[in-house]
Amino acid sequence: MRDFELALGQYIVYRDILDLSEKHYAIYLAVKDTVFESFFQRKSIKSIVNRHQIKFIVFNNEKEEIVLWISSNNIES
Repeated sequence: MRDFELALGQYIVYRDILDLSEKHYAIYLAVKDTVFESFFQRKSIKSIVNRHQIKFIVFNNEKEEIVLWISSNNIES
């Protein structure tokens, strides 16, 4: 949970700094597939993710590949 708190805070700060500087870059939170499939499937976590409109790159660390790219502002509830 602490890692999520830190990552969420950084994500929001970076997104806001880009918005304030009028840079139009999309930022994504990179997450291991195993973490996404377990931690990020919790109802409470999905609610927080949707509320803050977090975008994801989900990757497989062993295969070194992206397995899911979530650019919509909503993960399935």
